Amino acid sequence: MSKAADGHLDSFVLYIELYTERVAASQTPSPGSDRLSSLVGLRIHELRTSAGISLAALAASSGLGKGTLSELERGQRNPTLDTLFSVATALSVPLSDVLFGRASETGVVDGPLVSPARGRSVVAQLLDRWSDEKGFTEVYRITIEAKVQQSKPHMEGVVETLTVIGGTAEVGTEAEPVRLTAPEIHTFPGDAPHLYRGIGGVATAVLTMYYPGRPQGGSAW
Repeated sequence: MSKAADGHLDSFVLYIELYTERVAASQTPSPGSDRLSSLVGLRIHELRTSAGISLAALAASSGLGKGTLSELERGQRNPTLDTLFSVATALSVPLSDVLFGRASETGVVDGPLVSPARGRSVVAQLLDRWSDEKGFTEVYRITIEAKVQQSKPHMEGVVETLTVIGGTAEVGTEAEPVRLTAPEIHTFPGDAPHLYRGIGGVATAVLTMYYPGRPQGGSAW
């Protein structure tokens, strides 16, 4: 790797570390799993009811049990990354919509949750999100453990871009996964079955998810 590439990667890693610290400093102390479950449950309930969708209808469209969804909304079940993606996709909103909010005396207010969402091998921390006239973008700092996490298709047209900042990972569609080593980048369709896997240990990366058009349902965007 050239010195220029090394310098670029170091600057990128520093930016992400500083950004993560700024996000954490601007929020209340990181909640435990019970606190996270309660906040996410409030967000799911708010998004579902604002979209006029019944619990039974959301269960059918997300592939989750009605009892599971009920427990999620009441904060009685720890939400996994896969479950959150299933709910967000069924509600036609970006994943960050169920991770964006923190508790206040009157409910949930804007601001990314400090606690990350956890999957089988991926741990994702929301860093930022924004929209423009063409679509919606969200950025996550993620770690990928040395085991496979398979992801179901997300909303139609979603594109994922992964930039590895440490270690090696295998990512991409199930049909054509790609092995990446820092600072390599891979872009692939998020609306097709895809996977993440750390190679030889834990990999760290920045994941950008792009949603074309305007989010539907009860999204704040």
